Amino acid sequence: MFENIRFDRSTVPNKIVEELKSLIQENKLKPGEKLPSERELSLKLNVSRNTIREAYKVLSTLGFIEIKQGNGVFVADGTNNLAQLANHYFVKSDQFADLFEIRMLIETQAVVWTVERASDSEIDVLYQFVKETVQLISENKVNEKILSERDHKFHIRIAELSKNAIAYRIMNSLTSLFNNIRVETSKIPDRMHHSWLEHLEIVEMIKKRDIIRSRKSMEKHLQSVEQTLENAKRDNG
Repeated sequence: MFENIRFDRSTVPNKIVEELKSLIQENKLKPGEKLPSERELSLKLNVSRNTIREAYKVLSTLGFIEIKQGNGVFVADGTNNLAQLANHYFVKSDQFADLFEIRMLIETQAVVWTVERASDSEIDVLYQFVKETVQLISENKVNEKILSERDHKFHIRIAELSKNAIAYRIMNSLTSLFNNIRVETSKIPDRMHHSWLEHLEIVEMIKKRDIIRSRKSMEKHLQSVEQTLENAKRDNG
């Protein structure tokens, strides 16, 4: 299972976190299951033990795994999963505005760092990903679930390209809170199409290395999504 994990060496710990999270969320790694030791996994993936240690620390902080001194590393049972608890809290309460304020703060700065720090090739891959998604939408070849997953990847990738590990980790938690909301948003007529056109505008400004317009495009996008959710909430009483 672990031998199938592939990643760009420049972002190894983050990629390992993402891959292990996916295995846990897809129930391929089950609650209570023991994970390989740092040494074992480092050998399987051909990376340093420090890299595995860092990835395990992030997953532990997010509540996906438990590190038991002297016993090993285990998949958490889910009751302490930070993302799950936070998701429940925000969906059940009326604090979407607070969450969007935090996203606005982090993502508008992350896009600035991406303009400044990402390589041309990294930006081009992101650009092609967005263009491909827009094309799939126009041809009606993609469903709500896939669009939701791609939306998540877009925002996470910008945080990753910012080359700020803390911003990436915070965004990793915050975007998990939006999983259910993102799916519901994708059901609103034309919302996802508008979102991906906004994504395209963002990445075009990134390609031009235009800091001001990149930041403004991200700000406009987040405000648009928040307004759509507010309208839907009001319409549904």
